[in-house]
Amino acid sequence: MLFKEIKHEFEMDGRKCSFETGKIALKSQSSILARMGDTVITVNVNRKASNGELDYFPLSVEYIEKFYASGKISGSRFVKRERFPSDDAILKARMIDRAIRPRFPHNYRDEVSIIVTVMSFDGENDPLLLALNAVSVALINSPVPFEGPVAGVRVGLDGEKPTNTFKTLDLTSEEEKMNYVVAGDGKIFTMIDAGCYQVNEEKVLESMEVSLSYMNPWLKAQEDFLAKVEPKDKTYVAYETPVEVIDAVKEFLGDEKIRKNLEASDPKLHEETRNEMYAKFEGKFAKTAMNEAYDLLQKKMLRKIVLEENVRVDGRQIDEIREMAAEVDLLPRVHGSALFTRGVTQTLTVATLGSLRDVRLVDDMEGEREQRFMHFYNDLPFAYGEADRVKLVPSRRAIGHGMLAEKGVWPVIPSEEVFPYTILLMSEIQGENGSSSMASACGSTMALMAAGVPVKKMVGGIACGLVTDENGDFKVLTDMQGVEDFYGDMDFKVLGTEDGVTAVQMDTKTKGLSMEVVKQTFKQSHDARLQVLAKMKEAISEPRTEMSQYAPRVVQIKVPKDKIGEIIGPGGKNIRELSERTGAEIEIEEDGTVNIYSSSKESIDIAAKAIGGYNFVPVVGDIYEGKVASIMPYGGFVDLAPGVAGLLHVSEISDEFIKDVRKYINEGDIVKVKIVGIDNQGKIKLSMKALNSKKEEVKE
Repeated sequence: MLFKEIKHEFEMDGRKCSFETGKIALKSQSSILARMGDTVITVNVNRKASNGELDYFPLSVEYIEKFYASGKISGSRFVKRERFPSDDAILKARMIDRAIRPRFPHNYRDEVSIIVTVMSFDGENDPLLLALNAVSVALINSPVPFEGPVAGVRVGLDGEKPTNTFKTLDLTSEEEKMNYVVAGDGKIFTMIDAGCYQVNEEKVLESMEVSLSYMNPWLKAQEDFLAKVEPKDKTYVAYETPVEVIDAVKEFLGDEKIRKNLEASDPKLHEETRNEMYAKFEGKFAKTAMNEAYDLLQKKMLRKIVLEENVRVDGRQIDEIREMAAEVDLLPRVHGSALFTRGVTQTLTVATLGSLRDVRLVDDMEGEREQRFMHFYNDLPFAYGEADRVKLVPSRRAIGHGMLAEKGVWPVIPSEEVFPYTILLMSEIQGENGSSSMASACGSTMALMAAGVPVKKMVGGIACGLVTDENGDFKVLTDMQGVEDFYGDMDFKVLGTEDGVTAVQMDTKTKGLSMEVVKQTFKQSHDARLQVLAKMKEAISEPRTEMSQYAPRVVQIKVPKDKIGEIIGPGGKNIRELSERTGAEIEIEEDGTVNIYSSSKESIDIAAKAIGGYNFVPVVGDIYEGKVASIMPYGGFVDLAPGVAGLLHVSEISDEFIKDVRKYINEGDIVKVKIVGIDNQGKIKLSMKALNSKKEEVKE
């Protein structure tokens, strides 16, 4: 038999689902075909034996979305082959990585490759949720020593009630207030990635507790499938740091120096100490083993200081935030700027406003959509005190950090109707020592307010760390710095306003976090966030009512839908000529809303007057100012508004006998006329001689 197919079918909330293996990717060490409705993905897991030179676990997760999965062809005119993953695909790969990474043995060093490919997407059933669960199945069915299963679920809100949500969700809104994706084993959490529309902490925690029960059907489905397949040999070479190396390095350095280096958090000091260590044990121990021993001793010292002495390595209390500073308007010619500093972590965020023509067009498997609010995170080597080459392509970390701050700030961004601008935030990291993504969110809010964007609330963020021991004792560290991230056990970020949470992200180095740890983290995060917001308010407390003189202004005019084509003209001729003549940028929406952008008031006024003419409704008896369009022997035609002209008959020009009309009016003349009649066919009759300038005003 060519295929040795094994398949398990089950249902999730009425959706037909399945895991199967043995039919495709026959050379892959573990291949799973997973279905939920008409959404189909493949997961392939392969490992390669370690060469013994690496001191970390080289896990690679790729999430690949194909346009064909939803029956689409790339919208690019020149490139039809999908080459690079979208930002969204990168974010999903990072979520899968964080969900499973805690469940590998700490002494495992083999290279592991996980490739998720979305083969079919029905627009309803989320391939990410399917992938989180199918990856767990594929790992257990592979030679890789994975301590699963792990399930992934999404929690939404139906009114105030948490719901098990299977559909794809993007940014939150008034209607869909929660997009809370978690992974775990039904008892503890391995990953959190969430967006919330200012949801209070109590409701978030309630939803998280409920989510643990949502994991159970997925865990059972995985176990039922795995019961049908033969267990794989998961023997591996364990890379433990030799005890003799640890003892030798500890004796050479001594507790005093280990503690001094940890508390200093100085990369140069660490480098000098390592070089001394290499020289001392040259030819006796491998550098890799010595480095692992050094890090292990630093990690143990961190735990001793925090758990036994109840202080931080920099002398702070457990729930104490580093010294902060906040200011706006550092850059004079940008539309808005803000500098937020916490310790040496520092972010300079710049806000730029543009017309709706500047929106980002996102073209991916889920379809085309426009994005009018964006936040990008940019970290260069100097932020780390390093001399390295500048990488022009953003790293996955930079994309993830940028999106986290974007997700957190999104709930306070004004609607397009209230503020018809494209908004771009760029966070330039000036210093990195833990939680620069949270500093980016703080800087973003202040930069928006400085730019005059009417944000609904201020958003701040804080990252918390964790230190645990073998007995289950733990301390949550408010405002985690770099050394606590590196040697600690979690990175738990919470963003929000004074009224509620807007975004959450968590990864951990433990097997998972209990609800006890989660609740304590939310409590400390809430208290810290209020302190952060108070500091931000010292710099700017309300959005400015006036925008920068260098930012484009906008005027909105509503025109009848049947006038849109006339305004645009053949091939865009009319609107292009108007833009060139006035210097304004003009955008027309399908509902007849016309947005006129320019940094010049005069430019906007001229364009607005021209566009406003399309709303012209002639009224008998009113006086108007118009331009003479043409001269005839019997009079002249006067343009009152775009596409609207009236006849000024020779008998209505003057009481005198007129032999030559051109002695009174000529093409291009601006004249005042009064509408004296409109016939049944809509033809307008004008008069100059009927004017009485002392008593009547010109209609605009």
